[in-house]
Amino acid sequence: MKKVCVIANAGKETAAERAEQVREFFLDRGIECVVLLDDFSEKTSYAPVLQDDMECAVVLGGDGTLIYVARKLAEKKIPVFGINMGNLGFLTHADSGKARNALEALISGKYCIEERMMLEASVDGKDFGTALNDVVITRNGFSRIISVGIFVNGTAVCNYRGDGVIVATPTGSTGYNLSAGGPVVAPTTELFLITPICPHSLSARSILLSAEDELHLVVREEKKTQDEEAILTLDGQRAKELSAEDTIVIRKSEKKAYLIQLTDQSFFDVLHRKLGNQEFI
Repeated sequence: MKKVCVIANAGKETAAERAEQVREFFLDRGIECVVLLDDFSEKTSYAPVLQDDMECAVVLGGDGTLIYVARKLAEKKIPVFGINMGNLGFLTHADSGKARNALEALISGKYCIEERMMLEASVDGKDFGTALNDVVITRNGFSRIISVGIFVNGTAVCNYRGDGVIVATPTGSTGYNLSAGGPVVAPTTELFLITPICPHSLSARSILLSAEDELHLVVREEKKTQDEEAILTLDGQRAKELSAEDTIVIRKSEKKAYLIQLTDQSFFDVLHRKLGNQEFI
């Protein structure tokens, strides 16, 4: 490994200090290192890290930071390695207290690079962006239900009435999808999940679709006195208000995210440690 970058969430209290420590770790081992403090505004330039010879990005922050950076670097296929400075840290690989051991394993080549499927979404024919975790439609304004029509490859499947709908990737299956009662899927598989949020029904369940399917979601009018029926979000980081009869098209993105995983931990190790019942073993 000859050249890496360190990208830190500038909103974290010790981000600059930790980024400098990681930079010194790489420099001491003869590895060129570029540091970027990101405040997640459009003003932050990624030009210093979007270089052809950049071998990986070490991300200091929580899962949200890693997801944001992975999307940014997907075009250049730069793999991302996460050091957790957030709360749960399911996608990040090591907590800050164990960062040195994780970085030693990284530069020793004890890792693999996983390709993660992403989704692309458009609203009424206009591109809205990509998501690594999920595309979510939720109710807007007053506490009331919304209605979303589900169409797969042009065929009507069902109509969810409730708080909204989550369309998740395998990577996002352990996020909002899991909290809403959806299934957990191994992250390297290629499919996507539709999970209703608090459905007003005894029979509404998650639906798993092939990665090659095209999904159309149509927001139904439920209350004529409110213009905006719902809100569309991508990875919880980008939002757009939706009106009745807006159509959201979701399909597999041609871009992939690249996440570095250390070889001494499997997805199911992390699943048990972060989310499992500690009394199980």
